[in-house]
Amino acid sequence: MTGVITAYNKQRGFGLISQEMVVNGIYFDIADCKARGLYVGSEVEFEIATTKRGVVAKNITGMPRLRLRRKPIAEKLSEL
Repeated sequence: MTGVITAYNKQRGFGLISQEMVVNGIYFDIADCKARGLYVGSEVEFEIATTKRGVVAKNITGMPRLRLRRKPIAEKLSEL
């Protein structure tokens, strides 16, 4: 599954992941993050597990960002 980190408490080591079209956030613990440098707004992939606390995210990894190379306007015009 994929989602976005919407809340994170660094001191306590937990946060919430939100998904499109889902009202409730999914709890995660920093111990379940396999990636470093995640922050609020980071897109992540994860698996869902059910515990006695409820639904939690496990095996959390960051999704690579696509970087688009934009051509200068002069190059675009010369291609026409």
